[in-house]
Amino acid sequence: MLPPVYRGRRFALLIFLLSLICVLLLRAGYLEVFQQQWLQKQADKRQMRVVSVPPYRGMIVDRNDESLAISSPVESVWCNPRKLFSVRAGLIKGTTSKNEGDALLAKARLDELDVGLQKVAAYLKIDATKLVQKIRRNKSKQFLYIARQIPPEISEDIASLNLPSFSSTSEYRRFYPMGEALSHVVGFTNIDDKGVEGIERSKNQILAGESGKKRVVRDGRGRLIENIEQIKEMKPGQKVALSIDKRIQFQAYKELKGTVYQLNAKAGSIIVLDAHTGEILAMANMPGFNPNVRSELKPSLYRNRAVLDAFEPGSTIKPFTIAAALEARVIGPNVQIDTSPGYLNMGKTKIRDPINYGSMTLDRILAKSSNVGASKVALLMKASGQWKFLSRIGFGRRPSAGFPNESEGKLSYYDQWVKVDRASLGYGYGLSASLLQLAHAYTVFATGGVLYPVTIYKRNEAVVGQRIMKEVNAKAVLRMLTTVVNKKATGKNAKVEGYSVAGKTGTAYKFINKRYRKNKKVVSFIGIAPASNPRIVVAVMINEPKVDKATGGRLAAPVFSKVMASALRILDIPPDNLPARKHARRNSGREGAS
Repeated sequence: MLPPVYRGRRFALLIFLLSLICVLLLRAGYLEVFQQQWLQKQADKRQMRVVSVPPYRGMIVDRNDESLAISSPVESVWCNPRKLFSVRAGLIKGTTSKNEGDALLAKARLDELDVGLQKVAAYLKIDATKLVQKIRRNKSKQFLYIARQIPPEISEDIASLNLPSFSSTSEYRRFYPMGEALSHVVGFTNIDDKGVEGIERSKNQILAGESGKKRVVRDGRGRLIENIEQIKEMKPGQKVALSIDKRIQFQAYKELKGTVYQLNAKAGSIIVLDAHTGEILAMANMPGFNPNVRSELKPSLYRNRAVLDAFEPGSTIKPFTIAAALEARVIGPNVQIDTSPGYLNMGKTKIRDPINYGSMTLDRILAKSSNVGASKVALLMKASGQWKFLSRIGFGRRPSAGFPNESEGKLSYYDQWVKVDRASLGYGYGLSASLLQLAHAYTVFATGGVLYPVTIYKRNEAVVGQRIMKEVNAKAVLRMLTTVVNKKATGKNAKVEGYSVAGKTGTAYKFINKRYRKNKKVVSFIGIAPASNPRIVVAVMINEPKVDKATGGRLAAPVFSKVMASALRILDIPPDNLPARKHARRNSGREGAS
């Protein structure tokens, strides 16, 4: 039996413990009944978050549903520098603690933090010192990106380090399967996945979609524990289908790139059009860039020259001069134009031909590319008639094909023209146009005088065109253009085996500092095939080729020939100009089979 003193101590201790339990129960009851909402809010502030759900950007595809731009999931790692340095300062202070155990624990955690930062730098393949300096420079901020758009597995490695204030955000990165071959058309997005060039820019609202929002629970290290609710549903971006044919695009890009490099030219462009739908089947420019490599994204490289750059077209305008004259009924298709003595005096300006061609048919004016002949045809018309035809066919107006900032070129109003202006317009000087405008204008000769709206987007329904000229006149000019590709004509290098071709060469001096520079030229060729049943228009332009005797027939026509041959083969368009021997062989084969 315990002495009375011990029984008193036990009783006192028991009363104390019971009192403590009662106090705790009362406190718990008070918090549960009267402070529940406040505590829940405090817990939510520390654990529950409303996070943004990034939308999946819509795909860009070609006319055959082949991918041209796709998005892949990536992660962006960020940290809270203020919190990180606060934790670090606390650990440094802890190493000076009088309690040896606490000091050692603080030292171990500080070393663990430093090693963790070094591992982050190693995962991201950057210098650890620079990483620490970057965070230190921004130590007053609560948010700082450490790395953007990195593979998810690297983000997981960094998360496994459990560093205080470090977290990651899910994003998407754009990838372009064709790279440089289609870069000027598709364009690219910036680091925040917003379109800044090309189709990515013009269709950004459709492609981007809308971000969603959801409420989640995170632990003390910011890691996701549970999705609570969907506040706003994420809307993915819509798919955009282009009129581009990936197969033709690659061939056009390959031929253009090889030629520009071979000629050491400043730049070059090429366009392939479906004449009867106005759809752009291919468009390429040089110099180019790879949109998948952001270090190459320089403004001088990602300019879509086929759409933005206007130049004086030179002789490629001559078919429109003849077409306008036919429409104005000032000449007939069989008229003869006297170009003697090989030049035409227009005050201070003398318009010349290489030689005196004498009396010429309209066919021969185009085949020999006579400046005098084209000027005399232009002077037969009223200025108003010449201007109205050129304006109606698209010169001086934006093509509205779907690209941002399309050039409208330059076509001054006819009341400002004097006689020399009318003459020079006849052979392609005094106005300017983009290659897209020129290619589009040539489609009227392929469609019997109807101009269909040009577009970079795939058409699923027939489109209504505008009649620009009489069918008989359009066919007459088309027939004349076939003579340009004859053996002794300027466009002989544009021939395509098995197909009849109609087209026109162009060679123009560049106007710099108020005068034309004979050592700086823009050469071009625009053609149509098959000439008997036109389907495709191909336009080629080479800017400042650094070779002797630079002409459209020598430099641009061969590119046209190769690209047109590829396009006709890819689209499975039957030949219309097989040699007589092959025709006979095919016919005899058919007779034998029958």
